Amino acid sequence: MESEVRNGVLYVGGNVTVKTVTQAVYSRFEQQCRLKETAAVDFSGVERADSACVSLLLGALRAKPEAPLLRGIPTSVQALAELYEINEWVNP
Repeated sequence: MESEVRNGVLYVGGNVTVKTVTQAVYSRFEQQCRLKETAAVDFSGVERADSACVSLLLGALRAKPEAPLLRGIPTSVQALAELYEINEWVNP
């Protein structure tokens, strides 16, 4: 998984799975979400995702009082959000 903040958007790409989202990767992602300039998180660069991506979505929503806009959420992750009954949190 790669993540980078550009122009107020945190871009996430690559494979976002339980094998690739280590504690260090998750900590970096949380720090990037907390940055004052991070207004949105874009998941459109994600190639493969599982429940670890749901963790990232929830982490982004609780990282700071003003939740960032979530965009480009993979279809498979949207299905998991529906299964976990949290789709209204990630798709306001």
